[in-house]
Amino acid sequence: MKIWINAPFTKENMELLKNAAKGCEVFTGSSPVPGAEIIVGQPGGADLTGVKLLQSTNAGVEKLLLSPVPEDTVIANVTGAFGEVISEYIIGGVLALCRGLFRYRDQQRRHIWQDIHSEKSLYGKNALILGCGDIGSATAAKLRTFGMNITGIRRTPAETKGFDRVFGVDMLEELLPWADLVVCCLPHTAGTVKMLSAERIAIMKPGVILVNVGRGSLIDEDALAVALSSGQLYGAVLDVFENEPLPERSPLWDMENLLITPHISGPSFGHYPEVERIIAQICAENVARFLAGKPLRNVIDRTKGYAVKGDRT
Repeated sequence: MKIWINAPFTKENMELLKNAAKGCEVFTGSSPVPGAEIIVGQPGGADLTGVKLLQSTNAGVEKLLLSPVPEDTVIANVTGAFGEVISEYIIGGVLALCRGLFRYRDQQRRHIWQDIHSEKSLYGKNALILGCGDIGSATAAKLRTFGMNITGIRRTPAETKGFDRVFGVDMLEELLPWADLVVCCLPHTAGTVKMLSAERIAIMKPGVILVNVGRGSLIDEDALAVALSSGQLYGAVLDVFENEPLPERSPLWDMENLLITPHISGPSFGHYPEVERIIAQICAENVARFLAGKPLRNVIDRTKGYAVKGDRT
């Protein structure tokens, strides 16, 4: 069996994958491998005829689902690799907004010693997390240390570790006016596009902080710009946008109460060795499971657009 690994793993992590694929022909590099039955990484424009397992090294797979992947090809992602690192990003951005650190940094550059008088605390406040998977759960655990009340929203309500309570999407409009912090960790699906519409942004609690590390399609950016400029939102931390790079003409660039980062909250290759190692471990485990005929981790349900919980063949 031919296996094509086109992700830029380090030598050590590549060996981990090769060891999982003993007895197979393993090819690396960016050039497509005709006849490959397993692809680890991103297929690009390669012909996927005959590919049995497409093991993505990303968490989001919406681009793959829009490409011509054969129906009998199993798609899996690396859910579980990014929860800790992205939740650290979320906490860092939220605390910086709460304590006015970005504005103090601007004052430092101008040699200004002045109290801004605009700080707020997380203690005892209400957090609403949209998405209770790996990222949402890791974020909930960290926010709990601040004494926050933590509620989750997920497609199928169920008791989830780290959350005080979990509801379905049908409760979103009831919960938005309650939340002091809204964290979006949802993938791009037909059901999440413009989930935070202009109407829903309008009913959010005055002074709320909004974070989005899921997908930019979740938020109506025009309505968000209005809410930020009017002061309805205390501030926002955005790592993802509907169009990336964020167009130069976007009014979001000039919002003083907004932190913009270029889709880097979940860095992997060339950034955090720990994250790349977890990605390699997930991919190696799935390759070994596939070759042994065992159930796989993180299999994508194409009707839902994300990985289902539990193992699947």
